[in-house]
Amino acid sequence: MLPTFVIGLREGVEAALIVSIIATFLRQEGRGDALRWVWAGVVGAAAICLAVGILLDVVDQELPQRQQEGLETVIGAVAVGIVTFMVVWMRRHAAGMSAHLRESAASALKEGSVKALVGMAFFAVIREGLETVVFLLAVFQSSEDPGTAGVGAVLGILAAIAIGFALYRGGIKLNLQRFFRFTGLVLALVAAGLVASTLHTAHEAGWVNFGQGQALDLTWLVVPGTWTAALLTGMLGLQPTPTTIEVIGYLVYAIPAVIYILMPARKKPSKEHSMKNAAVAALVVTAAALLLAACGTDDKSTGSASSGGKQVAIKLTDAGCEPASLKLGSGPTEFKVTNGGTGRVSEFEVLSGSRILGEKENLVAGLSGSFTINLKPGQYSMSCPGGKTAATGILNVGGTAVAAGANDPLLKSATESYRSYVESKSAILVDRTEKFVAAIKAGDVAEAKTQFAAARAPYETIEPVAESFGNLDPEIDARVNDVEKGTPWTGFHKIEQGLWVKGSTKGLGPIADKLLVDVKRLQAKTKGLTYQPEELANGANGLLDEVSASKITGEEDRYSHTDLSDFEANVEGSEAAFGLLAPALRKSDATLATTIASRFDAVNAALAKLKQGGAYPSYDTVDKAQRRELSQLVNALAEPLSKVASKLTA
Repeated sequence: MLPTFVIGLREGVEAALIVSIIATFLRQEGRGDALRWVWAGVVGAAAICLAVGILLDVVDQELPQRQQEGLETVIGAVAVGIVTFMVVWMRRHAAGMSAHLRESAASALKEGSVKALVGMAFFAVIREGLETVVFLLAVFQSSEDPGTAGVGAVLGILAAIAIGFALYRGGIKLNLQRFFRFTGLVLALVAAGLVASTLHTAHEAGWVNFGQGQALDLTWLVVPGTWTAALLTGMLGLQPTPTTIEVIGYLVYAIPAVIYILMPARKKPSKEHSMKNAAVAALVVTAAALLLAACGTDDKSTGSASSGGKQVAIKLTDAGCEPASLKLGSGPTEFKVTNGGTGRVSEFEVLSGSRILGEKENLVAGLSGSFTINLKPGQYSMSCPGGKTAATGILNVGGTAVAAGANDPLLKSATESYRSYVESKSAILVDRTEKFVAAIKAGDVAEAKTQFAAARAPYETIEPVAESFGNLDPEIDARVNDVEKGTPWTGFHKIEQGLWVKGSTKGLGPIADKLLVDVKRLQAKTKGLTYQPEELANGANGLLDEVSASKITGEEDRYSHTDLSDFEANVEGSEAAFGLLAPALRKSDATLATTIASRFDAVNAALAKLKQGGAYPSYDTVDKAQRRELSQLVNALAEPLSKVASKLTA
């Protein structure tokens, strides 16, 4: 609320000051006839500004997700430019602003140009109003609570109107220099937060794909979903898990801006003194940037010992996997995967035969990720789908087999219990899919729609297991854009399109029959399957990646908008895997186990708040602020959860 209040107050006071001076001159001259045209111009200008704001918001809502992020990036950049101009201009002109306006008004009256005064009022309001609209829109888009932000803006504007009326009646005198310096300081911090938000939306739009590693973990301070987080995010622009580029952007803007605002005013600063100030500011900014770059840099090298295992660096390129082949010793191995800037490849997999032992998906240019597996002696394959020449490679592992948790009864119990969990969910999946298919075969569209989300839920809880069986997951759950040209599109989402877009079951019978066959194949493959502890940890983190990659954006269930049910199922599956590993994790890192458990609670609480009458609403009713909160909570959970696999191999 405070940032939008200050924006409304500051811009409103500037416009109110101009209008009050003009109105005072006209009243003193007995030109009441002209005064009503001034008020008409003010109202008209305000209406135009409001219409522009509504239009921008409507256009933003109608655009596809990536284009929305692009528009928000442009609006954010313009808003930062506006506030920077405001701060600089006001520092230079605030002291003599009132006198200058009075001189301009007196000159216009002296020349008999009442129209000039009316025009001054109109353009003052429309200029300040348009600046306010752009700035407020950018703040609303990055706010966790647009409603509260809106109240702050209204209160700020009302306060500005009250000040303007008091100035008009001669009831108060305002020290403009002090007023604009104080509000400028607040706005500089708000603008710094907008710089970080703009860099974030630029990444979501695909424009900024570097510096995306996490720089800091502020979840201990900015706890998502709390009033303190809203306060810190709203006032200072702090985010729970900012990336390197976001933190650097924040400080590179905030430090010089704050120094400039707080620097004592000098009538004629010497050139030497100005150069010294600039040098000091540049030095501070550079030091901060280097420090944060170091915070966001992972200094672990390929094959280095860490957490009781090895690390192997894999780079995704247009060719595919780099290196294309590897020779390693057996034992726990962490694969650190980085996208080197390619748009062709975004996934790395390690396979034993046709089964995927570990993978990292959705690594667009500039992103990185990791997973840990316990390699036994033998030959494996590496896969980077989409690569030109190195899409597949060989991984040879030598040495002696290292048992996966056989010597730890807690880990052994965890993997055995997880096998039972997967088998149970597979059975439920088959049962619910049979009911779903029966409704389709009966031509009952309404019943099929009712069964859709329920049938998919058990699949979403064990999706990493399904993905380990090669093409089985795409046949069951591929979205239309995931299907390669010439390959038939089958599975849940093909049926979803028919039910919601076409409103018919016509032609869906064969697709439904194949879906049932495929989920039964999955059930058969999971019976008696054994798991490594690292697979449970990787799977738990992979389910959160699913949420971040497709559930938050609404891309998953794009026709039915039942994404929240998938979201809940992914979190349930992730929490189930973590819960089985938690007893063993507490022995090595009780603090980490407690942190993860509390963040699961936070995600579940946020989901529970969205339910209406015990059921989830359509995802298109969930606004941007709610989606942003969910995203922050999931990211805050994923960060410590990603450490579990390496902790278990320590």
